[in-house]
Amino acid sequence: MAKKHDLRVMEDAAHSLPTTCSGKMIGTLDSDVTVFSFYANKTITTGEGGMLVTRDPEIAKRARVMRLHGINRDAFDRFTAKAPSWYYEIVAPGFKYNMTDIAASMGIHQLKKANAFQQKRAHIAALYDEALADLPIVKPPQSAEGDIHSWHLYVIQLDDSVAITRDQFVERMFAQGIGCSVHYIPLHLHPYWRDTYKLTPEMFPVSQRIYERTLSLPLYTRMTDDDVKRVVSAVKEALK
Repeated sequence: MAKKHDLRVMEDAAHSLPTTCSGKMIGTLDSDVTVFSFYANKTITTGEGGMLVTRDPEIAKRARVMRLHGINRDAFDRFTAKAPSWYYEIVAPGFKYNMTDIAASMGIHQLKKANAFQQKRAHIAALYDEALADLPIVKPPQSAEGDIHSWHLYVIQLDDSVAITRDQFVERMFAQGIGCSVHYIPLHLHPYWRDTYKLTPEMFPVSQRIYERTLSLPLYTRMTDDDVKRVVSAVKEALK
């Protein structure tokens, strides 16, 4: 459809490293740009920042200019060149989006661990799937046959038969020492979009209903099997 109408496709792959779709790694599909996030809680991290990948040399050239104040060459060349190289030009209203060398160094070593991290996350997700199978919750969907799921989050949805609210469930989990979160709060509930565009929950009944019943259980690579059992026990207690 995009090719037919000469549209550009950008993938938000913040959670998707390493993940595959139809056997191909996310970031190698037919989209124009894929963007990954390396924030602290992502599948690999540089502390903050991210990565843009593209096959289009013009997009790559533009991104390199925009990442550092709109400078028409990499400013770092001025400090590493073997000959006088002080001149530069600002050719566009750019930003300060370049990754620091320290963060990049961290990312190089994190990248080497990406597959091991994914396997650990998949193991934890499988433990959750088995332990939560008979409870009144909707578990997260699985990846397609033969594909890889990053398991960045383990999101559950309370069944309509559960008498307590999502917020009460989170409070009960917290009382047992288990921190849960909600990914994510819909835009129509945030003041900027709500007030600017006069949005109400009634305009988005499906997303509102799912939001009110959804939360994420703990999932991180240093979790042990005993940690998972503790979370599951807390879930069962919270549902009583």
